[in-house]
Amino acid sequence: MKNISMKFTNKEIYKGLAVCTNNFHDLTVALEAHLENKKRLRIVTINPEMLVAADQNQEFFKAVKAADLVIPDGMGIVLLLKKKGAKDATRVPGIELSWKALELAIQQNLPIAIIGSTDSALEGSLKTITEKLGKPNLIYSHNGFFDEKEKLQIQNVLFETKPALVLVAMPFIKQEIFLAELFEKGLNAIAFGVGGSLDVWSGKVERAPLTFQRLGLEWLWRVLGQPERFSRLLKTLLPFVRIYFS
Repeated sequence: MKNISMKFTNKEIYKGLAVCTNNFHDLTVALEAHLENKKRLRIVTINPEMLVAADQNQEFFKAVKAADLVIPDGMGIVLLLKKKGAKDATRVPGIELSWKALELAIQQNLPIAIIGSTDSALEGSLKTITEKLGKPNLIYSHNGFFDEKEKLQIQNVLFETKPALVLVAMPFIKQEIFLAELFEKGLNAIAFGVGGSLDVWSGKVERAPLTFQRLGLEWLWRVLGQPERFSRLLKTLLPFVRIYFS
């Protein structure tokens, strides 16, 4: 068994919310150890839009703050970390860290549950995962469209089947509150909210070219490809600037 005593380094960025400053390699090592030792870990991958939403929605803010790790998934968050003194902070894309978690879980043949997106995106993602990483030990899956009664049924199934890795792909407020509830009830797993990752893995949505990824400009690529996102960007920009200079 691998040692899981590695300490995560966190920096407070806003109203008591602390973000992890460990790099991708460190987090990968920690993921592998937590999976091997069957230790629980809820990870939120945060970007400026999510931080602004959290500032405006106390239930969501509480769900984010309650996570074991909050990872900087947007360059705006990295810049905020640096402003607060975390000079070595780097972006850790949630789509890549969750993919690495899948790879590690498949290597160890650990049980996996995936919830979210559409049935077609889920099916396409599983095909890609199998082709690139090997056949996952998928013990449960469900799309991201369910009512309160179905939510309780899904939660019960997760407690019964005991997956080691849980990925949830829904709108970020809904997914993080859903996972926070599961962990409050005692779920013992590694868990990620992965947003639109299933759409990318299934091929339904194209990820930004490497140049945009390396420059931390995936948000710009999405705006260029979907101009309707521009108004959404404007709604985030000014509140985030206010947070940044607060």
